[in-house]
Amino acid sequence: MALQSTSLGLDRRGCGRVAHRSEVLVKGEASTFGRGTTRDFNESGARLVVTEKVAAGHDLVVYLKLEAQRALSFLATVVWAKPTENGTEVGVRFQDGCQADRRRLNRWLHHRRLLSFA
Repeated sequence: MALQSTSLGLDRRGCGRVAHRSEVLVKGEASTFGRGTTRDFNESGARLVVTEKVAAGHDLVVYLKLEAQRALSFLATVVWAKPTENGTEVGVRFQDGCQADRRRLNRWLHHRRLLSFA
C-alpha cells in the first residue's frame, strides 16, 4: 500500500510533490516552443499546463525556471494528458539526462521541503 499524505504531498511515486507555479517552456516535435505553467513537481517528474496539444507517449524538452536560478532543462516523457480550457494538463516523467540540472532540482526541492516544516 502506498504512503499518502495531503499535507506532505507524498504519493505513489515515493517522492513528495512540491507545489510551485512558474513559467515553463516546452519543445516537442514541432520546431517551436510552447509556453506553460508548472503546478507541482518532484525529483522524477512534474505536472504542467501547456498551450500545446500533446498526448501520452510524446517526448518533450522541459525548461523549468526555479526562482532566481537559471532555467533547468530535462528530457521528459508525457505519461498522461488531459485537455483543458487553457491547453493541456500533462504529467511528465523526467528521463535520464543532464545530471547537473538534476542535482540543482534535487537541492531546490530539499530546501523547499525543509521550509514547509518550519
